[in-house]
Amino acid sequence: MYRFLLQPRWLVFHVIVLVAVPVCAALGLWQFHRYGEHRQSGDGGEKVSVAPAVPLAELLPPGARVEGGARGRAVTVTGSYDPAHQLVVPGRRHDGRTGSYVVTPLLVAGAPAVVVNRGWVEGASVPAPPAGTVTVTGRLEWSEAEHTSDVDRATDLKPGQVSMISTPELVNVLPYPLTDGFVALTAQTPAADSAALVPMPPAKASGGGGVSGRAWQNLGYTAQWFVFAGAAVFVWWRVVRREADERAEEQEAKLLAELGIEA
Repeated sequence: MYRFLLQPRWLVFHVIVLVAVPVCAALGLWQFHRYGEHRQSGDGGEKVSVAPAVPLAELLPPGARVEGGARGRAVTVTGSYDPAHQLVVPGRRHDGRTGSYVVTPLLVAGAPAVVVNRGWVEGASVPAPPAGTVTVTGRLEWSEAEHTSDVDRATDLKPGQVSMISTPELVNVLPYPLTDGFVALTAQTPAADSAALVPMPPAKASGGGGVSGRAWQNLGYTAQWFVFAGAAVFVWWRVVRREADERAEEQEAKLLAELGIEA
């Protein structure tokens, strides 16, 4: 009855399922590993390191991700701002007022650009970044996510605005590679005339029993990938069973026709 499973088109179907299941399972395990990292790092609460500032390239080599131990560290990075691609993140609160974060890419020689949150400003007037080479000192933060505590995604965006400071989203907006996460500026040399900008405060502690929004997001992705793996097996079983039932019905009808019996 099941010899049809050895037909070429069915063999292709088997191979697709055999590849899809372990791939989905592997992605699920990877997301669960990320969940464990973010849960242990306590990424939902305020985190500011008291350690001296270190060059960003030493703490975060090109291609590396911002992990729990690096988040909140004071870093320095030298480059030149790209005012042509400066962005604004509207709808951010400070001392009961609503304003925007000013995000300016810092072009670094021989390395991916660094996203710098220059600070919060109220109103539509956004200070321009200083020209020439600058050395930025700031707090290393990881990319904001939709489920991160105290972050609401802005809507009705205008040109030059983004809803979050998120590297995975900004790589689709900016024309060059980016370092993971961003730097919340606290000082720069030479100093800029940007008194209107208020430095970004550390993220507030989240609820959820110490499990951060990012950790919950990873856990949700874990479940999603394992559901995909189970769905692939279920679809394979249903398709095979339906084909077998249809073939059995055809054989039964053919036998009855040979015997002169109407079904």
